[in-house]
Amino acid sequence: MNAAGVGGVDSLLEAAGIDARAGVQIVAADRLPSVAFDPSLPLLVLASTASAAPPLPGRHARTGGHGVLAALYPATHALLRLSDHASVALEALDDAALVVDDWLVPALDPIENLASPHGIAAISARLRAPDGCPWDRKQTHHSLRPYLLEEAYETVDAIENGSSAELAEELGDLLLQVILHAQFSAEEGEFDLTDVYRSIAGKIVRRHPHVFGELQVDSVEQLMTTWESIKAGEREASGKADEGAFGGVARALPALPASREIQERASALGWDWDAIAGVWEKVGEELDELREAEGDEGRLHELGDVLFAVVNLARWMKLDPEEALRAANHRWVARYRAVEVLAAERGVDLGSLSLAEKDLLWDEVKGG
Repeated sequence: MNAAGVGGVDSLLEAAGIDARAGVQIVAADRLPSVAFDPSLPLLVLASTASAAPPLPGRHARTGGHGVLAALYPATHALLRLSDHASVALEALDDAALVVDDWLVPALDPIENLASPHGIAAISARLRAPDGCPWDRKQTHHSLRPYLLEEAYETVDAIENGSSAELAEELGDLLLQVILHAQFSAEEGEFDLTDVYRSIAGKIVRRHPHVFGELQVDSVEQLMTTWESIKAGEREASGKADEGAFGGVARALPALPASREIQERASALGWDWDAIAGVWEKVGEELDELREAEGDEGRLHELGDVLFAVVNLARWMKLDPEEALRAANHRWVARYRAVEVLAAERGVDLGSLSLAEKDLLWDEVKGG
């Protein structure tokens, strides 16, 4: 029996034995994939009706209400069927059973709430509690800087070389860094995760008026020009207009991606070559100047210009210079390792070979 349909929300709460003042969530079974909820609060899942509105776009990889619940709660988590107060384990249910009855999904303990953003926030707060982890309690924004970079690079590595499960794990490690930094500031009364969420969500909406507003764009070039104009307005609103168009390029950004960011901004501002031929000529010009440079300082200067020009060439080719160089590094190391293996198979001491002999092995590996 659909208690919500007969007696409304009050009868549902009474049947479930819930005091609404302590917090409760209510959603129709067919809306579970579309609605965000917190498993640390009790959840009333209502039977679906033929007249129910169509589901909203899903936000889960799983399909169906049961799949969403199974991702968030333990398989043995007991649900209460409100029509007869029968207790049924989640693993014994399916979508068909969910949509024909009203169910109470009891709340999870915050520390057991492992599969939602609400759970990790509670866990990070627990780590920082007076009786929490001594290592976590002594961390600061500054002390965690190396880990933030490390986790970002490990995530990139998982994207390039890992499985889906490895990528999910590395994204979790990266997310933990965000959670902890927000926790530090929450303890100081500066900001918390709500400010982090609002900042990025507001920025996304503001910078996509062609998606969330009425602006019409006809090309990617027009889109990038609009993007830079919006960012310039943001800098002015935040009192950073005197930093100029490139003031927002992070000083800690590695040199290759920083060069690419600078050149993309310059292009959006109309400071760019008319065609890639000019970029090729610039690369050749900078190489010539590097050949003719004298002294360490002069060569360093010209080498920087060569790299900057090559980054611009990569941008015109729609290639990521950081990715290209990283792939070249991996390729070289893998080939050298193959040379070591080949030498060992032939009983050759690689260290005793001449450069020409090593090159022969290298060419053999490269050709294979």
